[in-house]
Amino acid sequence: MSLMLLVCALTLLAIGLLVLAFRLLFSLPVLKHFAQGAVALSAALLAGVALFSAWDLYSYRALLEETPVAELVFHRQAPQQYRVELRVDDQVQEFVLNGDQWQLDARMIKWQSVVARLGVDPLFRLERLSGRYATVSDELNKPRSVHALGESRAVDLWHWLRQNERLAQFADADYGSAAYLPMADGARFQVSMTSFGLIARPLNDAAAVAVAEWSS
Repeated sequence: MSLMLLVCALTLLAIGLLVLAFRLLFSLPVLKHFAQGAVALSAALLAGVALFSAWDLYSYRALLEETPVAELVFHRQAPQQYRVELRVDDQVQEFVLNGDQWQLDARMIKWQSVVARLGVDPLFRLERLSGRYATVSDELNKPRSVHALGESRAVDLWHWLRQNERLAQFADADYGSAAYLPMADGARFQVSMTSFGLIARPLNDAAAVAVAEWSS
């Protein structure tokens, strides 16, 4: 089942609940029929939750085996400062990162139980891009740089899944293992999402040399 089908199912559920709520509210006086009024208001509330959950899910992408999710190109501006071009889905954003390394974080939702048996694919969303320093003392004393890449506006379904033990039986919400590698002038990297988390690979000689020097 695709992500769009899941979003559509939640949206249709919300519409059905809203229709029920309005029919009950307008057919009988709520004050005289408290039980029906309570059902109507509960249906309206659940409809709102379903709609906002669908909206939040729409900001995620389905994980189909290994999926390339981003490409990064670095340009040195000053010692321990780089301008990075981040390409995601043919859209390019530019950021400034301080430090010696870059780090990309993502959220993941892995379905459990009945939802998994329905064939719903795991979901992920890029969360933030940040700079890292090679030494602890630099990390403590030099300027940090963190940039948000995704956010939940009304309902944060991922947060609900992490905090609610009952919901946890349907899905496992966790951070994908962050990818981080050294920054270098002209270096180009590709980041892919797998079922185990993010994986970063060098795409040109500048990136390969930086990784080799960093690993040695």
